[in-house]
Amino acid sequence: MDANLQCAPCVLRQTLETARQTDASDATRERVLRRAAAAISEMSFTATPMQIAARAQSIVREETGDGDPFAEHKRVANETVEGLVPELRAGLERADDPLEHGVRLAIAGNVIDVGPGHDVDIEATIEDVLEQPFAVDRLDELRADLETASDVLYLADNAGEIVLDRLLIERLDADVEVVVKDRPFLNDATAAEARAVGLGDVASVRTRGADGVGTISERFEQRLREADVVLSKGQGNYELFSDVDADVYFLFLVKCGVVADSVGAPEGSIVVA
Repeated sequence: MDANLQCAPCVLRQTLETARQTDASDATRERVLRRAAAAISEMSFTATPMQIAARAQSIVREETGDGDPFAEHKRVANETVEGLVPELRAGLERADDPLEHGVRLAIAGNVIDVGPGHDVDIEATIEDVLEQPFAVDRLDELRADLETASDVLYLADNAGEIVLDRLLIERLDADVEVVVKDRPFLNDATAAEARAVGLGDVASVRTRGADGVGTISERFEQRLREADVVLSKGQGNYELFSDVDADVYFLFLVKCGVVADSVGAPEGSIVVA
């Protein structure tokens, strides 16, 4: 998905939020914002939103010297959601449709934002997602494909969210390969964080290696085509992978108007696209 003019202010807000996660001075944060604005102004809007965000985030790292500004945020997110797992797993086992329930839990993980300074009623959020209709609904197609699948590729998103991804992955009768970030990027999960919440016990965990955050190598695109089923979590992954020549199931909350127009669903809705 190509970037849109509306992506520029969004990336700048995201950049400032990241800088605020560091102990950088106000002067450094101002320098981050000015450099990011200049970099964005020079980038082509045929780039993906992720490519633009990746450039801005690299400026945060360069100016602040902090390689993982969301480290504490991610730790708190994983620990908080892990505390709910026994109750959520019990609910999943009681569900009339375990696959749909698991998909909804995984999407709920995309909705919650847990970390220092974020006061979120996680249980209420999860309950809402369990009852909310899908604005785009390919669940029956996904169900049919999973019945014959032996190789599932799972493109993970955030810390905290990956705890709920595990509950869905546990229900899949296939070999699952979970793909996470090679290095810290915003609050996205890395391999170490994925293994820390037990994803390595139910799936193999890998990264895309030398691929940039906002780019897809020919080798990885081939992997997308070879997998029996590809499950992609989060809006960022939709922005990156929606144009690839492969059948990908996208599970996420629609968080902005640009993506809403692209996926054909209202902002604030949940989709299996």
